[in-house]
Amino acid sequence: MALLGTMILQGITGISVDSLSDLNAKQLSQPGMLTFLRGMQLVQFIGLFLIPAWIGARLFSYEPNRFLGLQAPNLMPFWFWSILIMIILLPFIQFVGELNQRVVFPGGLKEWMQAQEQSAQETVNALLSAHSLQDLFLNIIFVALLAGVGEELLFRGVIQRLLSRKYGRWAGILIAAFLFSAIHLQFYGFVPRFLLGIVLGVLFAYSGSLWVAMLAHFFYDAMLITAAYINPDLLKEESIIPLLQMVLPALISLLLSVWVIRQMIERSADNPPQEPSWAPEDPNNPFSS
Repeated sequence: MALLGTMILQGITGISVDSLSDLNAKQLSQPGMLTFLRGMQLVQFIGLFLIPAWIGARLFSYEPNRFLGLQAPNLMPFWFWSILIMIILLPFIQFVGELNQRVVFPGGLKEWMQAQEQSAQETVNALLSAHSLQDLFLNIIFVALLAGVGEELLFRGVIQRLLSRKYGRWAGILIAAFLFSAIHLQFYGFVPRFLLGIVLGVLFAYSGSLWVAMLAHFFYDAMLITAAYINPDLLKEESIIPLLQMVLPALISLLLSVWVIRQMIERSADNPPQEPSWAPEDPNNPFSS
């Protein structure tokens, strides 16, 4: 599916995937380049996230929608909490991201990681460097919305669900968050993305609704996209805020985030989400309970 979609995009825009290996200003100015990049986001959404999640849900449960968590949350305040936690968590995530950027790796490993980081970041920076209101709207759709829906379907709806059944709720949350961060191949942003994955996993596990995690993920990405639109300097690798000035806001952010998460967990204990009905037990299935 992904290969077919890529071929169709190449035919429509006349742009080859090979041209994405080293994006520069001249290539970005090519007619159709932004269309191609957004089209690739859609292709990845369908081929890497939507279809595998649908197959997984049909394979492991008689109730695929409930398995994926496509239902209302057990408590209505989760809609509000999902937005609130993303807002108050942001200073802490930014601070941890700065610390992650300062990690020193051995020479050969560092060069490989930097190459992977640059390759993964070039496409995002190319999309966010467009500065019209139309571009902002399209970026929110093709970057924030598709990522928020697609990544949550796969990593929380399927992977976390399976791992939680096999190893327990918190093991499922942590392992799914680790895989969620690792697959981005952006090692200098691994830790903040891992922490974000944990929070999204908590939202899903204790609300029983993937819509809540999707909303939080979409809102967080949309915040960053809008901030980059307002202040393009945020796309630069160098931090525009000194590290020491970030310590106090990060500490306050962490304490407030922990408090909100505790509230969510305690409130959910009185009204826990329902588990989906699973397909018949198979002794050869590693995810059977």
